[in-house]
Amino acid sequence: MAELVRANVIANLAYYRRSRLLLAFLLVFLLIAGLQSLPPLFADSGVQTFNALQEIFSDLNGFLLVLAAGLGLFIISSHLRNRSLKMVFTKPCTPAVWLGSALLSAVAVSLLLSGIVLGSALVLSLLWHVPVRAGLVFVSVDTFVASLGLIAYLMLLATLLHPAVAATVALIFNADMFYSVQLWTLAAIRSGNSSKALRVLARVFHYLYLALPMIHPYGKETRDVYVSLRVAHGEWKYLLYSLGYGLMLSVFCYLLALLALQRQKHI
Repeated sequence: MAELVRANVIANLAYYRRSRLLLAFLLVFLLIAGLQSLPPLFADSGVQTFNALQEIFSDLNGFLLVLAAGLGLFIISSHLRNRSLKMVFTKPCTPAVWLGSALLSAVAVSLLLSGIVLGSALVLSLLWHVPVRAGLVFVSVDTFVASLGLIAYLMLLATLLHPAVAATVALIFNADMFYSVQLWTLAAIRSGNSSKALRVLARVFHYLYLALPMIHPYGKETRDVYVSLRVAHGEWKYLLYSLGYGLMLSVFCYLLALLALQRQKHI
């Protein structure tokens, strides 16, 4: 089985390397970094330079999450749309091995890109004479961990929906949106609106918020790290907690996606 996993991972990495869409994303990635690196060249204070570095680093990590989601989405949808899975599964390569290999290859690319972003931030810190802070490593690891669950979640959606619909669902119907709507319904109830329908909606939004995956499950606890790039001694534990959440979410989405593939009778 190890040979099958290795062969599938190599094939998926070759697909990523030849993908024009991925290349376009990477070019935009470099363009954003280049444009945002211009202001610090003319900055006349260390505070302005640090703010520019923090903004560049934050934007690149946000872009990396979008790219990681795209990796999980397109590696599944491309095979489903060109109807190649029947040939893949009769080589023989079981759906479990193929799906696991697709997840591993997307995670490997995400890890590589996270390392590139971190390395670029460290280089900029040295070039701009900004003190290298531990928060750079913290945010990079936290972003990579978040990408684990995001990749698996988009792979699950890709097995169930058209890629355009899957991307729309992931973008619009997310935990943060339902949390915001739940807060609105609770505020309306506290203001004196005792409508039964509103109370039912509040519970529905609450359960949807709990059911949908979170990108940063401990975002409130680590918010200051993202701003100051300083890490307190007790904040490193949240990386471990996030890793546990990301791994559980990945396994859950993997099993559901595998069940969906088996039910679609590609063999």
